[in-house]
Amino acid sequence: MFSSVRTPRVYEHIVAQIERAIYENRLQQGDKLPPERELVRQFSASRVAVREALRALEHRGFVEVRQGSAGGYFIREVGSGPLMRDFQTLFRLRGVSLAQLLEARLLVEPETARLAALRATDSDVKALRAAIDERAEHTAAGRHARLLDSEFHRLVAEAARNPVHAAVTQALMDLEIEVVVPKLDLGVDGSRALDAAHREIFDAILARQPGRAAEAMERHIRDIEERVGAGAQERAASGAA
Repeated sequence: MFSSVRTPRVYEHIVAQIERAIYENRLQQGDKLPPERELVRQFSASRVAVREALRALEHRGFVEVRQGSAGGYFIREVGSGPLMRDFQTLFRLRGVSLAQLLEARLLVEPETARLAALRATDSDVKALRAAIDERAEHTAAGRHARLLDSEFHRLVAEAARNPVHAAVTQALMDLEIEVVVPKLDLGVDGSRALDAAHREIFDAILARQPGRAAEAMERHIRDIEERVGAGAQERAASGAA
């Protein structure tokens, strides 16, 4: 499957070959890489170089290690982990504000909702309805539901049937959980408004009305943006008092 490499930085070329095999679908999610001894033979490389390459691939999110008699290195499911880490680094180093995060959501999610209204399958609709019902049960029981709010947006992105939208939305929602959720208390009225917004987005998707879905998503995110700003002002006022 692989060819031998001879270079001072051998492990980088091993990584490049395995990544290329993944990109070209010669290695797919769930596939097990050959044993370390076999990789050493195929690449004509040292055991140290192969191990360094495997560690690099694991760090980048391409492979995962499974323990046990049937363990080894496996091609992992594509997710937003690497993108999320980059976003977190950006937030910490550049001081990305909550407003900027929501601004990015405004750029992406209305179009995602529009596509979902065009492409959602029966399975997508069922999952979205279940997410709305689950949130209603949580709020009725007085339980925190912000993680369920994020799940609704992930499901809308999946229904858009565009892997770029799905990956970006997943990363943005993961970052929001880290950054926004701990600082946002919607209160009873805000929670009801959020529930109504989700239902409006869902109804537009169900009715196959892409323009309405996009507009409902934009109104929803702008409402959250206003509530985040109002909450920040209240905290600043109470701190100055």
